Amino acid sequence: MRGAFEKMALGLSCFLGLTACGSLGDAHGDHAASKTAPAQVASAGVQNYPALTIDQWLGLSRSLYQEGKYVESIGAAQTVLYMKPDYAEAYNNIGAAYAALRMWDPAIEADQQAVRLNPGMQLARNNLAWAITQKSIDKR
Repeated sequence: MRGAFEKMALGLSCFLGLTACGSLGDAHGDHAASKTAPAQVASAGVQNYPALTIDQWLGLSRSLYQEGKYVESIGAAQTVLYMKPDYAEAYNNIGAAYAALRMWDPAIEADQQAVRLNPGMQLARNNLAWAITQKSIDKR
């Protein structure tokens, strides 16, 4: 199941060169055909990022977030999900970045997925509650 935030993040990560994708048209449909194996991404020399591990991509996502580069942070976390689709921490990073952009629906969707994958992840639960609260405040 691909949610709206995943489709948007894929398009952004392709656009930013954080993942090797096909044509721009790939970012709008079912992405199964445009998924690139990690070795292919690494061998492409994308943005001077050599073969990074899942944890390194996740760390890059965190660093980009801390630098205020939220779109890039989403792209790096999305790369983690291509390598390990059930990684709750990557969804949490995506949710936090979307929340920083005040994009509440994709933030909530990402946080919900993080909680589904890791119900004990308190940070994701806190981020989800915060995004829901902020969304309701913005509607006023």
